[in-house]
Amino acid sequence: MAKGYNVKEQNGVTYFQLPFFRSKKHAFCTRTGEKGVLEALGVPEGRLLTLRQVHKADVLVFEGDTRILTHPLPYDAVVTNKKRAALAISTADCLPILMIDRSKKVIAAVHAGWRGMWRGVVQRAARTMMEAFESAPADILAGIGPGIGPCCYELGTEVVSLFQNSSDIPQEFIQKREGRTYLDLSRAAQLELIQVGIPPENIEAIPLCTACRQDLFFSYRRDGETGRQVSFIML
Repeated sequence: MAKGYNVKEQNGVTYFQLPFFRSKKHAFCTRTGEKGVLEALGVPEGRLLTLRQVHKADVLVFEGDTRILTHPLPYDAVVTNKKRAALAISTADCLPILMIDRSKKVIAAVHAGWRGMWRGVVQRAARTMMEAFESAPADILAGIGPGIGPCCYELGTEVVSLFQNSSDIPQEFIQKREGRTYLDLSRAAQLELIQVGIPPENIEAIPLCTACRQDLFFSYRRDGETGRQVSFIML
């Protein structure tokens, strides 16, 4: 299984793809926008399903209701087996996570910041694939896109306490340096996926920090009010 990630550039637009998703249309877009990426991959703009992300853990099972495409609902994850619907997530430091069951042909998109992660959105999305579509964990591939890294994601004591009280292994994703505490959000997501049975070799993360890479990404932590980059996957 091919690992790593590819950087694509076309007509001034930069985006990232994961080789192990193979021929599935997907992209982790940058601040250069998603319109050119949708055009490059042959995805009609009207097929983009977005969510009204609220930093919680509710998962939408999309069954083909086209009204949802134009009237986003308050969810932070979506799962479907419907073709020709591009499941999209918007981020500016939180993680975009894309998943696919390569056997049952089911896809998912997850918006995971610290609030959603603590509330269990990553595991709920994976379990929804398993419960609603009988996906086997070993058949699920998960791609974790760029988000704020542990180099920049400093946490307050209250947030640190939440994670320490909810995890048996907080030292795996909480780092302490020079009297300050930082969260490795990507590592936390990987551990969440592993805990529901997805093999580590089925998980790929793009190790780029949105706060560090101003040339590529919007970052709320760095800039305050800012734009969002879109990530999507489509059967």
